[in-house]
Amino acid sequence: MADGQALSGRVGRALRWSTTGTLVVRLGNLGLGVVIARIVSPEEFGLYAIALTVQSVVMALADLGLSADLVRSPDFARRTGPVAVLGLATGTVLAVVTALSAPALASAMGGPGAAGPIAILAGTFLLAGVGVVPFATLQRRLDQRGLFRSNAVDFGVGAAVTLVLAAFGHGLVGLAVGRVAGQACGVAMQFWLARTGLRLSWDRAVARSVLAFGLPVAAANLLSWVLLSVDRVVLGNVAGAVELGYYVLAANISTWPMTLVGQALRSVTLPAFSQVRERARAALVPLLAPVWWAVAAAAAMLASLAHPVVVLVYGARWEPAAQILVPLAVVGAVRVVADVLAGYLYALGRSRGVLVVQIVWLVALVPAVVVGARLGGSLGVGVAQAVVAVTVLVPAYLVLLRRSRDEVAALARTLAVPGGAAVCAVLAGVFVADRVGDPLWGGLFGGVATLGVYTATTLAWVLPRWRAVRVTLDGPDTPDGPDTPDGPEPDPALPTEPPETAGAPVAPSGRPRGTTP
Repeated sequence: MADGQALSGRVGRALRWSTTGTLVVRLGNLGLGVVIARIVSPEEFGLYAIALTVQSVVMALADLGLSADLVRSPDFARRTGPVAVLGLATGTVLAVVTALSAPALASAMGGPGAAGPIAILAGTFLLAGVGVVPFATLQRRLDQRGLFRSNAVDFGVGAAVTLVLAAFGHGLVGLAVGRVAGQACGVAMQFWLARTGLRLSWDRAVARSVLAFGLPVAAANLLSWVLLSVDRVVLGNVAGAVELGYYVLAANISTWPMTLVGQALRSVTLPAFSQVRERARAALVPLLAPVWWAVAAAAAMLASLAHPVVVLVYGARWEPAAQILVPLAVVGAVRVVADVLAGYLYALGRSRGVLVVQIVWLVALVPAVVVGARLGGSLGVGVAQAVVAVTVLVPAYLVLLRRSRDEVAALARTLAVPGGAAVCAVLAGVFVADRVGDPLWGGLFGGVATLGVYTATTLAWVLPRWRAVRVTLDGPDTPDGPDTPDGPEPDPALPTEPPETAGAPVAPSGRPRGTTP
């Protein structure tokens, strides 16, 4: 097999483009947010935040797992028509219902003035439904370069529209209209890159199969949003605004490396496992090993450097957030592993199992964070999150995998080696930091010691596993088809007619929600 045809090469390129895209969009949003904050009033920005929260919750349901089903299914061509119908119907219904109920939703969220932006943002649900097939097509081909280009168009158009309208005094409306305009152009770009149009057809059997897989995915996406919010809701009610402020700051820092890695992996794991479907069980451990090694290293460094990072970046008054960052680094690392395992299970069609794990996680998390908040405030909530992630979430996935006869023992060993080394490395870093008088310099020297100990104890373990990834991906079942500079050649199951124009977090292949703030 030629190098250009190797699945490992396409996966590596997809990861690079996905990581680059995530980083560029985040930096772009940061810069645009600074500019917008100088143009619109705090009240307008707050009302838009309410509208955006409503949009984010509803968007978790808009995809219905349709794109994930297309990415994983071998009978792609047969499913595109029914999926297009379901996506269009779902998007239309959600858009209409949300627009009509916008005043009630805005009042319930405490911002009646957000009704207009909520109604405008309802258009994104229709766009998400219309664009489900081209988005899934690019995901299926591992064409992250194409998705990066569509996201760049989305961001550029959305930013331009928002800034123009804001300059003319329509800041609140401009934010919402910019979001819709950007997503519309991004979806059109995806249609063009996928070389397909909106083709509708119906097959009742296929539709039932799609919904049987997709509805648990949609429910898991919604639960994921709840899981990301329950800790803050509980802490704000139990411990007050000050403790919540420290916690939110630490939580935001903990997402820096993990979100970058997690989003890049989510966009690649489902199509990668789907393309090695016949040997996916044999591929799980080799693929997860280097990922967990890198994630455990990031978590160890984040925990070790918590104090200097918080104090240097945010100032000494935020120092209490440093200790909260340590358990949240563990939570972030476990979430990345959960994303990989979810992608593997989705590729094999086991979406109901992922939903069950999400439910178990939520049931265990709610009482844990309540107890943690009452006993230890913000730090108690962070510790509760970490304890539940390690003692409930990971074992729940292992039980699910064991029931389907996966190599659970090998998987547990794969998680244990870097995890144990990370704990030892952090302890070594703390020991070094305590021997240095200055807290900041102590933290920096401790971080160096953490990295040194972790690398020394795990390098010999991970090197052969990095090599095993290429062997696993480039096995005899890897689909052929040379790549082009703009992405892989079209799937042979796809139509080749001229192009026409028209995107947690749990599902690895969720719809894009727009890139402008």
